[in-house]
Amino acid sequence: MNKIILPCVCCLILGTAIAAEKVQVIPPQRVANYWLLVSSSAQARAPNSGRNLSTPSCAAVAYTIEKNGNTSNVKLEKLAPPGDLGNVAVRVVAGMHFAPAPQNLGKDRVSTYVVMPFNVPAADPNKPDVQALRARVLAPCNLKGFDKNTDNVVNIVQ
Repeated sequence: MNKIILPCVCCLILGTAIAAEKVQVIPPQRVANYWLLVSSSAQARAPNSGRNLSTPSCAAVAYTIEKNGNTSNVKLEKLAPPGDLGNVAVRVVAGMHFAPAPQNLGKDRVSTYVVMPFNVPAADPNKPDVQALRARVLAPCNLKGFDKNTDNVVNIVQ
């Protein structure tokens, strides 16, 4: 009987510890409340040839920020239109490193996503046609369960 109880108690204790480390799912615009991007070790190297490389597009990449500030569980969720730039977005996110925001003393783990634009003009509030183009290109990459706000776009600048 004791041989059965001891493993059950160990599982219960381990399960409680894992539950205490629950990952918070947050919309992209709230990431800065928890974590601040400090660096990205990945180069955004696009392939020389492939599908839709010069077409305005977007990639939605989901990821988790761990207690040490590294990203994990990096996954391409959407790429619109389909093409060969998804791996570029995944590499960039996988190389991101974050520092905890001042209010994140416990270094809470969070799960979120980022929308990366490709071949889309920079936002310019003085040019409504550019704003409309950006909104149209980026809209398909908003993930369900998160706010539909397009302010979550990270512009990769070299």
